[in-house]
Amino acid sequence: MKRSAVVTVAFGKSTEQLDYTFTSFAEKNPGVPLHAFILGDGLPVRQLPQVTYHLVKPVPDFSHPLREVYFRRMLLIDQLDVEYALVVDSFDVLCLQPLPPFEQLVGEAALGAITEHLGARYVMGQGYTANFLNCGVIFWNVPASREIRAEIVERGRNHFRTVADDQFCLNEVVQTKYFDRVRLLPCQYNWRCHIAPVKRRTWATVVHLDGVRIYHNATCMDVVKKMHPRPMASLSDMTRDLAPLTEREQFWRRLRNRFVPHIIK
Repeated sequence: MKRSAVVTVAFGKSTEQLDYTFTSFAEKNPGVPLHAFILGDGLPVRQLPQVTYHLVKPVPDFSHPLREVYFRRMLLIDQLDVEYALVVDSFDVLCLQPLPPFEQLVGEAALGAITEHLGARYVMGQGYTANFLNCGVIFWNVPASREIRAEIVERGRNHFRTVADDQFCLNEVVQTKYFDRVRLLPCQYNWRCHIAPVKRRTWATVVHLDGVRIYHNATCMDVVKKMHPRPMASLSDMTRDLAPLTEREQFWRRLRNRFVPHIIK
């Protein structure tokens, strides 16, 4: 593996609780160092041996401390001597399985990212995307993405829309100007589903996490931390048709299939 790291940026109470989810990356990937940039006046009292801490002075540029976290984490990785950085949220992203080398995931792209749970959205610039990227889990090729990240952050610094503005800025810049420098990764690397019986409108609910590499949903985190998913999900066999179906049989088969949920509403 080329020089790589898993990185987060935190402030406030989450700085004392990085073992809630962040250290899971060290448990599953012992060869990859963990770095935590702490925004504040001092490092946390409770420091974990798996994590290298960096104290960073806050700046007023982003109007809100959480918004500052979201944007500055795109730039702070330049301070590390790494070629690839997996940047994750500090308190709701859990590693469930060992990860492949980051350069393998990113390939020749500048970043590897995963579509948000609602991926089809309107965006400024390009106008529309079916792959609205989630910013809570992003694999960066650090040198190759430097100009892209700087442009995203400058866009956020110039104009406040909302606290979680990083996703809008990143998608506007990337989907309009750099869409050919993104590698879309499967959702197993940023799994956003709820775990049954928890249900929420427009979100998917599933019953297992087999095959999932990274889980990202604070609502069900306490439940997920007690689960032990298998490395790969199993696919059940379908009953074999013994002969071509008649038109009547095809009608009833199609009718039955209409009641199988496909679209998340």
